[in-house]
Amino acid sequence: MKSRSTARDEPPTIGALSVLRRWLGFSRRAQQGAHPPKAAAGDVETFAEFLKKQQTLAALCREFGFDAAKVTLSPRTKTFDFLGQCFTSEGQSLPDGRIEIYYDPNMSDARLGCCLAHELQHVRYFAVRDAYRAEEADGPLHRRFAKYAPEALAAQRGVSNYSNEHWDAWKSDAPPKLFFLELEEGDSEPINETIAEVAKALYNWGPDVRINPLWRELHDAINEEYAALRR
Repeated sequence: MKSRSTARDEPPTIGALSVLRRWLGFSRRAQQGAHPPKAAAGDVETFAEFLKKQQTLAALCREFGFDAAKVTLSPRTKTFDFLGQCFTSEGQSLPDGRIEIYYDPNMSDARLGCCLAHELQHVRYFAVRDAYRAEEADGPLHRRFAKYAPEALAAQRGVSNYSNEHWDAWKSDAPPKLFFLELEEGDSEPINETIAEVAKALYNWGPDVRINPLWRELHDAINEEYAALRR
């Protein structure tokens, strides 16, 4: 999940990882009689906030029933260009099922939960996509998801501004197909991102949130198949 960057050229501030390395370095030298470093109050506060956010993220993982060891709170900042604008990524899902969330001291716990919900949905989508692509054309996953034709999904577009940006960025003449490699075919991921935004909306607003019925049905079907794959 990404957000627009509002400070492209600001100088970087000290990160929690730098503070951690400083204190870890002291812990090794302490055995040799070294004096503790005189850390600035801001450094200590930054490190404390980082650790607090780590604990919150671990608790959210338990709430989602996901292995917290597979989710990393990273102190680095990741930016990229999309649609001619500079974006800052809030998190990413990796091919091996791990998730990185990028630390932002201004990110509320609610926003952290939404970000995790979004990225976890990518993990589920990728797992079902891999199983779909590994089976025969008449396999059970192909039969279940055959109703979600490209034209039907494209007619609905997204469920949020962010997901609609991916529909606007689609470059192929043909609409995207469910479980196909969208980035390779159209330089965008409208289906994948729309389903992730459904998960975010459900977490943020609860099960009674008003959302496109087709996308919600597809979201639920993917999650059911993901749960079956894990059994």
